[in-house]
Amino acid sequence: MSAPWLSILGIGEDGVEGLSPAAATLLSAAGAVFGGQRHLALAAPLIRGTAHPWPSPMLDGLPALLARRGQPTAVLASGDPFCFGIGATLARHVPPEEFLCLPAPSAFALACARLGWAMQDCTTISFCGRPLEPLLPLLQPGARILALSADASTPAAVAVLLTRYGFGPTRLHLLEALGGPRACHRATTAEAFDLTPGPLNLLALEVVPGPGARVLPLTPGLPEDVFEQDGQITKREVRAVTLAALAPRQGELLWDIGCGSGSVAIEWMLRHPANRAIGLEPRPERAARAARNALALGVPGLRVVQAAAPEGLTGLPVPDAVFLGGGASAPGVLEAVWAALRPGGRLVANAVTLETEAALIAAHSAWGGTLTRIGVERLDRIGAFHGYRPAMTVTQYVAEKPMAGSGETLSPRRGVQGGGAPLATAGLGLRLSASAEAIVALVRRAEALSGLRVGRLAAPAFRRSLPALTEAAAMLGVELLFLDHAALLAVQDRCPTRSEAALRATGIASVAEGCALAAGGRLVLPRIAAAGVTCALSAETPS
Repeated sequence: MSAPWLSILGIGEDGVEGLSPAAATLLSAAGAVFGGQRHLALAAPLIRGTAHPWPSPMLDGLPALLARRGQPTAVLASGDPFCFGIGATLARHVPPEEFLCLPAPSAFALACARLGWAMQDCTTISFCGRPLEPLLPLLQPGARILALSADASTPAAVAVLLTRYGFGPTRLHLLEALGGPRACHRATTAEAFDLTPGPLNLLALEVVPGPGARVLPLTPGLPEDVFEQDGQITKREVRAVTLAALAPRQGELLWDIGCGSGSVAIEWMLRHPANRAIGLEPRPERAARAARNALALGVPGLRVVQAAAPEGLTGLPVPDAVFLGGGASAPGVLEAVWAALRPGGRLVANAVTLETEAALIAAHSAWGGTLTRIGVERLDRIGAFHGYRPAMTVTQYVAEKPMAGSGETLSPRRGVQGGGAPLATAGLGLRLSASAEAIVALVRRAEALSGLRVGRLAAPAFRRSLPALTEAAAMLGVELLFLDHAALLAVQDRCPTRSEAALRATGIASVAEGCALAAGGRLVLPRIAAAGVTCALSAETPS
């Protein structure tokens, strides 16, 4: 399209008076305006088209918005739409070249201006549709935290949480309706909080720990006594070494198999807010305990699956790292986790028994890596004297799965077929609910139907943020290519299959075939579909 059809406009409590001339013009020119009831009321003097309040849940209103592709349309949002706002949601459905965003000052920016705080020195968090517990790891002495409240009840709930964990002296600023004529700023401490907030408020915290406050250290190896546990827990010294070997990186996924109290998975997630973990634990009381620990330590997103490996691994998303704290000697467990691990992922397994150690030695022979023995001795009383009491020695196996194409991995990147036959490109169309397993299954079906092997996946750029795509590419050992809207439009006349539903939702009538053709070559398998995924194959004609 020659110009963006969608305007995403930030609006503040000062209403249309605070809009820039460009934003005011785009709002008035829009044939339809989508937004919350409050935003539509603030913008009412300039709305000339039809007003569309978001339904509940808001995502149910997206089809009506996307059906207007190509027609001047506006979406209203609070302040900066890409700061805990609707902007990121819209960008998952509309390519950047099709929208124009004109933000207003965010609530965080207005709060910093009011308090005289430097934004870069503050941590930001939102409680809108989210639990309060992720605040706990942020409670470092002297920290400044800006938090978006869900409603009028949030400030009191935060004050209770702070006081419960020993942060009652924390200075709590309540800022309401910032940027408008009703703006208000009141301050108190968490332990003395007795204010009555309005529904539109923001909290600014100056963290002050009281005596005995539980401050979570920034290093791995939390003391055992911060976890609810039954004695089956990876000891803090071994846990610190284990976390170092797992080498968590931003946004990665860990499988913690036999998670027990959940200590390793929880510390993995504490390394970065974007980190994810799945804990497998067959015993129901331990699974429940791990979930409680995760909540109490500020990582409520830990997913605990009550199951044993290898059976419980079926259907889980592809991990970036796997920790085996127990059960590595069970038949098929090591092989299953190694096969599931993405290329470049890390496997760490700890053993205290000879049987499990033997399994790790066999894994070392098969896949390489390192074997290390870890011994820990702690001071203890021996009658009237003191001595060092050794814990059970831990044998730790660490291996990194070679990258696809290295010639060493169990799932190597696919090369050219024997005899020089070309590899195919699998063009994909996907719903947001599509899973990596469904993508892989359909690609393999396409290979069986065509007699070709797939060497890469091609997907529309507006699905770039879908984790299932990168997971499927890793599972198949192939590269992943994204194609922009213009490239897909350019090949639509060569696509034999059209979908009116896809056209209404994305502006592209044939997504899978369009991706396959735009990636190069001729279409060798028209669109097939299953479980929220469509797939078509293209291949270069041999010269």
